[in-house]
Amino acid sequence: MNSPARILAPAAFSSALDEFAKRMEGQYVFEYGPATGVSSTSITSRIEQDYSADFVILPMALAHKAIVAGHLKGVAVPIFASTVAFCVSQASQLPDLSSDENLWQALLKASSIGISTAGSGRFFRDELLPKLLRKGGSVDKVVEFSDRSVGAAVAEGLVDIGFQQKAELLDVQGIKIIDKLTDLARNDTWLTLVAVPHSQTSISLNSLADEICSVSSSSILRAHGLTPIC
Repeated sequence: MNSPARILAPAAFSSALDEFAKRMEGQYVFEYGPATGVSSTSITSRIEQDYSADFVILPMALAHKAIVAGHLKGVAVPIFASTVAFCVSQASQLPDLSSDENLWQALLKASSIGISTAGSGRFFRDELLPKLLRKGGSVDKVVEFSDRSVGAAVAEGLVDIGFQQKAELLDVQGIKIIDKLTDLARNDTWLTLVAVPHSQTSISLNSLADEICSVSSSSILRAHGLTPIC
């Protein structure tokens, strides 16, 4: 029996990818970590050190950068998109965030706002918040989390409202998820599949991409808050 293909993937999507791997009966083994960052466990750090793997799943921009640098080879094949959501504790009233003004008022009202140190947090801090601040007022109550999910921080009462990838919030107990958002807050991130230069597997990039985009696998992705490309 051939050895399973080893795939590095962002931990945010572990629940969906683990279910996919189970369905594929041992053909694929996923290893997880942050997509990028200074940590030695991040995917970009590992591929820079020639970590033994066959494929990686990375956001499109990071994948293209790694291909140019020679850490990945070929083309980056889009497979699914991840979107963002807000969350509040189970005991809180569910806010309407479907307009810019409602979102701004909800953030002003919150005593604290939780974000992650990953891509969704950077989007909130560097893009969404500056656009909202143009409406007047200020927000100086943002708390970044790297040691736990934002959803867990909300459930534990560490912050009033949180913002993260929807896929990372779905399995958290004790929170309510708000994904009907004003367009300003939407941030779809396309994830791509890319081959590693020293890949040893006989499985091709396109065949794995086709498996992930199959009808049965697409239903798994959707159930975990992801949008398959097909």
